[in-house]
Amino acid sequence: MTSRKKALVRDADAGGLLELLFVTAVAAILVNRAFLSLTGYPKIAFGHFHIAHMLWGGLLMLAALVMVFRYWNPSVRRLAAFASGVGFGLFIDELGKFITRDNDYFFKPTIAIIYIIFVVMYLSFRRMTSGSGPLSAGEVAFNRDIRAGIRETGQDTDSPLLRGYRRARTRFTALLRRMLCAPKVVPGVMLFFVLKSVLQFASAIGIVDPAWLPLENLSGLSIAGGAASSLMVVIGLLVIRANRPRGVHWFKRAVLLNIFVTQVFLFYRSQLTAVWGLAADLLIYQCIDYYLRLHSEDPGVRRGP
Repeated sequence: MTSRKKALVRDADAGGLLELLFVTAVAAILVNRAFLSLTGYPKIAFGHFHIAHMLWGGLLMLAALVMVFRYWNPSVRRLAAFASGVGFGLFIDELGKFITRDNDYFFKPTIAIIYIIFVVMYLSFRRMTSGSGPLSAGEVAFNRDIRAGIRETGQDTDSPLLRGYRRARTRFTALLRRMLCAPKVVPGVMLFFVLKSVLQFASAIGIVDPAWLPLENLSGLSIAGGAASSLMVVIGLLVIRANRPRGVHWFKRAVLLNIFVTQVFLFYRSQLTAVWGLAADLLIYQCIDYYLRLHSEDPGVRRGP
């Protein structure tokens, strides 16, 4: 088993390619659902035939495979990652039609199932890129040599589409970094999260009347997940005076519980409107993670979630 693993040569660009696939797949679903909603769910139909967008997704994934099989150029492989991400997004968007007897595109649990699929993809991709160890000396040499040979041809330039994606990604990353570095932004977001969690916990144990909370789109499981997350925040507050980084790590666990567990049930109940809650959780996670990295030299910091 070990010798077989050593025989496999990893691509140095794998992390970027998998990220590109993941981001474009998520974007494809969001853009497609928004477009269909705004246009009244039109259909490409000819007589008895209806061309579902799942088929266009499959065609894009096939085109991506052909590009990867035919060319070594990193720019082509990046274009293939982009095409396969869009294709997978269009493909998985129609999941509801193929897990119901009546081909129900609007089957309510579909978005929650798709969210679970993307969570598994994210964790798997992260394991592939950061959990399998650094490239070996042989892999580094192979990647260096093949890229050097391709660069000598002078024919490895990204398409305008990918250049636009790269510019958008760079600007978004720079904006996020400036926001996190701004005074009081990170403490303010963390304070908001802590106060919200404490109120949720107080309402869960009956100290505060929950009548003012927006509970109409929440299920018992999502409320239980929120209560568990709030309990973690309370634990963090109890230990934060003795060890601040350890307490903040409890906040981080609480946000991760929201992202990986509670959001599943929110997507089941609220469909795509839960995207806003997910965006808020991701922002809170970024702020907490930034704080922990900023204080990573403190002796009390323990790596990991």
